[in-house]
Amino acid sequence: MATIVTDSNLCSICNKPSARRFCIGCKKYFCPKDFKEHEQQLSIKFDNEIVRSHDELLNQIPKLEKSNFLSLDLFDQIEQWKNTTIDKVKKAAEKAQYELTKLIDKQRITIINQLELITREIRCRREEENFVENDIDELKQKINKIKQKLEQFTQKDTTKTIIIINNDQIDLNRLIYIQEQQLDCEYIALQI
Repeated sequence: MATIVTDSNLCSICNKPSARRFCIGCKKYFCPKDFKEHEQQLSIKFDNEIVRSHDELLNQIPKLEKSNFLSLDLFDQIEQWKNTTIDKVKKAAEKAQYELTKLIDKQRITIINQLELITREIRCRREEENFVENDIDELKQKINKIKQKLEQFTQKDTTKTIIIINNDQIDLNRLIYIQEQQLDCEYIALQI
């Protein structure tokens, strides 16, 4: 009986018609000798390209855990943001204190000036003995007004307030936060 030789019966390496082995990966036929060599080459390729790369990655894990190399820059950015924010808050508080001092000085000077005017008027009227009941009532009203202003100025008044935005009105967690982003690889993004 004659054997018909087709391309599919030929070994893809030595072209011998005794190709009885088929590789489902590369879809080629091999003779037993060349098939063994093909398997050895696949084993070497697997070790070189897969196992070695995997082992290299495993060796990188302890380095990452020990050094936190990637995280150091992010921690530095967070610390810098914190310091910058604290500086801004301090400057805002200093500005408010300066403006409050100016306002208090302005009110104090206004009261002193009004009191000096009344003091001159009182001295003048006393020296000239030029006053009647209406003058006494008018001066008394002026003194009472200044007295009220001075009491408002010197006493703690709970109706006077400085508008301060409390922490519960500002969501501090939205000012700075960490967000995981995914592309081909994962990394951490600092949102400021």
